[in-house]
Amino acid sequence: MGDMSEYRAAFLAESADYVQQITDGLLAIERDPTHSEPVEIIFRGAHSLKGMAAAMGYERTADLTHKMESLMAKIRAEELGVDGSLVNLMLDAIDLVRDLIDDEAAEKHDVDPGPMIAALARFGDGATGLPAANGGLPESSAQVTVDEMALEAGQQGFGVCVRLDDGCVLKAVRAYMVIKRLSHEGRVVRTIPSARDIEDENFECEFTVFVASSANPDTLRDAALHVSEVQEVSVLEVRTLAPRVDETAPKAAKTAGGGRRRELPRLSETQTVRVSIGHLDTLVDLVGELIILRSRLERVSSRIADPELTGTLADMHHISSELQYEVMQTRMVPVGNIFNRFPRMVRDLAVDLGKQVEFQIRGLDIELDRTVLDEIGDPIVHLLRNSIDHGIESSDTRVDLGKPAIGSISLTAARERDHVTIVVSDDGRGIDIERVWTKAVQRGLVSPDEREDYSDGDILLFTCVPGFSTAEQSTKVSGRGVGMDVVKGKVEHLGGTLQISSNPGVGTDFILQLPLTLAIVKALLVESSGQTFAIPLSAVTEVFAADEVKVDAIDGVPVLLLRDGEVVSFRRLDAILFGEDPRRIPEPHSHVLIVEMGGEQHALHVHALAGRQEIVVKPLSRLLKDAPGFSGATILGDGRVMLILDPRTMFAATEAIS
Repeated sequence: MGDMSEYRAAFLAESADYVQQITDGLLAIERDPTHSEPVEIIFRGAHSLKGMAAAMGYERTADLTHKMESLMAKIRAEELGVDGSLVNLMLDAIDLVRDLIDDEAAEKHDVDPGPMIAALARFGDGATGLPAANGGLPESSAQVTVDEMALEAGQQGFGVCVRLDDGCVLKAVRAYMVIKRLSHEGRVVRTIPSARDIEDENFECEFTVFVASSANPDTLRDAALHVSEVQEVSVLEVRTLAPRVDETAPKAAKTAGGGRRRELPRLSETQTVRVSIGHLDTLVDLVGELIILRSRLERVSSRIADPELTGTLADMHHISSELQYEVMQTRMVPVGNIFNRFPRMVRDLAVDLGKQVEFQIRGLDIELDRTVLDEIGDPIVHLLRNSIDHGIESSDTRVDLGKPAIGSISLTAARERDHVTIVVSDDGRGIDIERVWTKAVQRGLVSPDEREDYSDGDILLFTCVPGFSTAEQSTKVSGRGVGMDVVKGKVEHLGGTLQISSNPGVGTDFILQLPLTLAIVKALLVESSGQTFAIPLSAVTEVFAADEVKVDAIDGVPVLLLRDGEVVSFRRLDAILFGEDPRRIPEPHSHVLIVEMGGEQHALHVHALAGRQEIVVKPLSRLLKDAPGFSGATILGDGRVMLILDPRTMFAATEAIS
């Protein structure tokens, strides 16, 4: 076999999709063993993996997936039933397939599929194949009558039953070649399975071609046998075949709801192409540079009163905006790409802990920037593990409390303005807020007399302090105070926020609010002490002139009185950044921004507004990345570097100081 290394990346990407597809199918039939559609999906996935692995020369992977395919074929034919032992065995097998693919792609021989292949063979040993009928025509094949053949003078109807070699990799290609050769000897009336199913390789090693031909049976048999990898051919006259009625069709062709199986899309119908993340990152960087150049041209145009330049620049602005949108869309992927790995994890962990859990996912089509999505996977894993271990009670305990024996955990994604909100919820025991407060006091995080200053949400966030845990004893899953601090830190690193809501005895919600993208954002430019800064527009809810608001003080701390009587904390940007007097009254012609972060509002005073524009976010150097109050930098059209404010860390830092 020639060098297949150039196809390795494509194979690994495609095989990962099929592994996930098989895993999802196994979890689906575990929930509903009567549903035949997942069985079909698993069979198709195993078959596709077998063919791809064989084409790459990965014989161990091909052998294992072939045995998985054979076992699922018996399930499809209703020779075997679906139960927990089958699901567990197949899940173990697909885990081994994943390891085996990595092993063979790395040209190693560390993984031995032999024991698993033997286990799969033993599982199906008790099944026997269905007998053939009508002298070799498969019993499961629907048949046609002489009338359906629409025979012409001198023609006769034949059913050509073809069996391919068991090890045939490209079954669809071989079947097509057989049909093509038979069409030279007569008119092909019909195939069983259908031509679509044959093209999709949605059949075992046998298929039947009905031909109206004036040739003799031996000629048709020879034509089919001339194709390589054809093991056996039998030819029967149509008049010897009795018509069949619909109720004798295999039950597997129906779903549990009585409808027909949903056919999977053919590969030839998909209009997608795989592009590496590195190429997309480079493309985003180039578009960012284009936007910076556009800003420079706009500055030049403002100095030169040239109508042609102004019109050309307007066209460039429109085209570059469209290009920016399309490039950003290429980086947006459905959260389902990450969420689809969680059902298996939840199922396995619940089994390990001896708990019954129903897991639901909503909003799989909500899209996030790929970089954000890749980073958020681990925090969600932490939250789900905590929900199963700490949140969901045992079945006996739940029944005693009047709850359903099976606990419920949900993972939901929803779009809100320029953010995506991800919520992990459970209907478990909840979090004892007073117990968390007591623990926080014991650790010296707060004073006992400050209780009224903290909301329930604020207190629950103490669980995100490193090393903080209210668990009486640790388990192999959680309880060591490790995890929630990682979750909060990762979410905040991405420019998002974490909120916790809990009702003891009812359940807990973990709410993650994340930006759609980290690369190019809309920003409001503000000036303070002669310098210009950018603040993400998604964080700004209102803008007031200084003479439209009233600043007062409570216990010596400046606050802003809004028109509806609401009181919010007040900060001056020049005091935060340059050490100016924080209690100075806002100057005339200055502005006050209402900034909302994590459900809390703050008022930020700036000297002036400098406009609104889309900015390209550049990361800060290692020397500045931990500086509170800044999330990055951008380059203006005139080449100046401008810092991007981070309201979340900026206000948190000033509150800690005050």
